[in-house]
Amino acid sequence: MSIRRPALSGQARDGATLIRCPAPWRVNALRLLAAADEPSSLAELAEAIDTVAQQPEADWSSLLIIPASDGPAAAVWVQPQPGNTARLWLPADRSQWAAILLRGAQQWADSQGLTIVQAVVDSADEDAAVLLRENGFPLLVDLLYMQAQTRRHSSQGDPTPSTRTPSTRTPSTRPEATIESIGQLPSARLLSLMTRIEGGSLDCPGLHGVLSPLQAIEGFQRQGQFTPEHWCILRFKGEDAGLLLLAPHPQTPCWELIYMGIVPAWRGHGLGRLLVAEAMSRAGKNSAELVLLSVDVRNQPACRIYEETGFRVYAKRSLYAWTPSG
Repeated sequence: MSIRRPALSGQARDGATLIRCPAPWRVNALRLLAAADEPSSLAELAEAIDTVAQQPEADWSSLLIIPASDGPAAAVWVQPQPGNTARLWLPADRSQWAAILLRGAQQWADSQGLTIVQAVVDSADEDAAVLLRENGFPLLVDLLYMQAQTRRHSSQGDPTPSTRTPSTRTPSTRPEATIESIGQLPSARLLSLMTRIEGGSLDCPGLHGVLSPLQAIEGFQRQGQFTPEHWCILRFKGEDAGLLLLAPHPQTPCWELIYMGIVPAWRGHGLGRLLVAEAMSRAGKNSAELVLLSVDVRNQPACRIYEETGFRVYAKRSLYAWTPSG
């Protein structure tokens, strides 16, 4: 099998031609991705397309198709992302062409030296699960997508919450704890804290050693609107004990809790609940109606904290991943 530039000729060993999508066919090719027919994923796909289209030199070389005489017959897209990673957008066509497209996607990712290519699918989609597992994308983690309503707070004459710069302060429930905004990146302190939190963490252990803390941070920055004042370090008894990363989604009434973690020495001291309360408070003061998050289904301590603080599951998705050693 070979990936050719858009000269519409040549056969792959499997009997189908695999090429990079010519520009005139791009819109139709994107419509052939599975997410284009899935209401739960369509908005994410549209956002991903807009992100690439807005780049000064948009690169669509990873949009691969099986061509027919009058346009694309099937398509797959490897969307490059920060941190030398990518997201895989599956083909809607699940015939024998799908396997050819997935192998082509791997070949493209390998040629670019990518660290990992991830595909997110509904956990109930058995066809997608089989397709991915049989074509080099083993299951990495099952995720629960959860949400909770905030108690929206009135500013009562204070400056508008969304324009205030959060200062170091003491959460009322734990006088020995303070929360500090991390400030601008890069931050050696943040990298060190994330490395410590990863130790013994039950959250997506399959990614430990695959993504470095720096790669993870680069990925977190593209989730929602990056606001450094809402990337927070929890200080407890004079130590950096935990981390809370939040992101507003300005076009929706939602904030996202994109990362929360406690260092091993301070787990079991109620600090996770403190950070969730902080997330809800900040989101509510900034007029958000919902806080969203995802969590590894195996991370039962975190799941219990979220459930006990009002979060409820609204979707279950599975993450499959290709890595160069896979």
